[in-house]
Amino acid sequence: MFEVQYEQWLANQRKSRKGEPLRKLTEDHGQSEKLFAQELWWPLFGNFDFLHAEFEVPHSRNSSYYLDYAYIRTPHLINWEIDDFSSHAKNITRRGFDYEKDRQNQLMLDGWQIYRFSLDAIKERPLQCRQLILQVLGKLYGGVYTETPELSVKQREIMRLAVRSQQPLNPTEVSLRLRISDRHARDLLHELVRMELLEGVSGSQRIRAYRATPRSRNLYLG
Repeated sequence: MFEVQYEQWLANQRKSRKGEPLRKLTEDHGQSEKLFAQELWWPLFGNFDFLHAEFEVPHSRNSSYYLDYAYIRTPHLINWEIDDFSSHAKNITRRGFDYEKDRQNQLMLDGWQIYRFSLDAIKERPLQCRQLILQVLGKLYGGVYTETPELSVKQREIMRLAVRSQQPLNPTEVSLRLRISDRHARDLLHELVRMELLEGVSGSQRIRAYRATPRSRNLYLG
């Protein structure tokens, strides 16, 4: 599911760009940036709403800064950057080092909040990185970002179905919607019951369907 949504999201952004912004998106948005989306963003939200890759920020008449990711949601401007050790520390030149400092200072003057992740941290400590994202968004936008349990993509999809559905969910429906086995669907439903996000609706002999609990109303599901 991630691959399909990610490629569609990038394709939609390419359609709205031309010239240098299109070239930057096509050539500079690579595996490091994809890893951020795959390991951090997608597991948290299951969508790419408000997120823009290789976002152009003009800073003089003939040049622009390009952000790895811009999160543009009123009233804040957030820049998520992914730093590979080899390009941002080990092999950086004096001129490149100077440029990076000027770039960050100018962006902050323009109202951007900048948060940087090392590529190693994304690979080795994704949970810690995700928690930082939730803390940032919770602080800026309020709500329940910091209280959202750690959910897998499939668990999050089930909770979306449960919260939006007028009727209780059964394992067969979950199996069909998520294209998984009936057994896998039951296991996921049982996990969500243990997390107190779903509760069973009693049948004559055993639980046959599930509905969202009051606690699930505080979930941020994207």
